[in-house]
Amino acid sequence: MDDGETIMLSALTHYVYCPRRCALVHIEQAWSENIFTAEGRIMHDKADTAKYESRGNVRIEYGVPLR
Repeated sequence: MDDGETIMLSALTHYVYCPRRCALVHIEQAWSENIFTAEGRIMHDKADTAKYESRGNVRIEYGVPLR
């Protein structure tokens, strides 16, 4: 869902760390992937889905919207 008023949590963390970095990554799209970010992206692909999985009595949610 992108209604123009939502922001990604990663953008917020980038902004808190450095507003310029946030603008470079999220507005200018100035990002180059390296081995570490590629590995993290692969490991976290599931986290960007709106799905869930169950393991016994535990339900694991992915892509939970925060407002």
